[in-house]
Amino acid sequence: MLKEELNDKLTETMAVCDLHHKRMMFAWGNIEKYFPLTDIILSGLSPVELAFFDQLIYRFSKLQDSMGSRLFKQLLEALEEDISGLPFIDILYKLEKLNLLDNAKEWIFLRQIRNTISHEYPFFKEVQMEELNLLPEEVIKLGTIWLKLKEYVFNRFDL
Repeated sequence: MLKEELNDKLTETMAVCDLHHKRMMFAWGNIEKYFPLTDIILSGLSPVELAFFDQLIYRFSKLQDSMGSRLFKQLLEALEEDISGLPFIDILYKLEKLNLLDNAKEWIFLRQIRNTISHEYPFFKEVQMEELNLLPEEVIKLGTIWLKLKEYVFNRFDL
């Protein structure tokens, strides 16, 4: 891939991730006071408050997915790392080895959280609450990972 084309793709991916992060944090700022969720809190939320929960879940999922499916590979390619044919876990370990990701297994857990919270269980509020109550810590972790990578990319590649 041409260096200019790779820079353009990396710039675009960075912009998408930044948008997801900003909107995720906006939603989080509007609902963090409700955590930890209880049955009483969850059943008393207004439609607007529920929309912030939806936005948080959506943007968390999109940020995690955009980073995992696009940013990581593009970043390693920009660093001229050979990732052809590597399974995703090896890409994570490569990022960890380069100190761009603190813990590959933590990323796997973030992906599991993304998969779990994206399902709705209208008749199983206890399950829904349990899953949503995992979000506060994971939103902060995902945001921290994003900000670290963002700073690295902008410093390294002058984007």
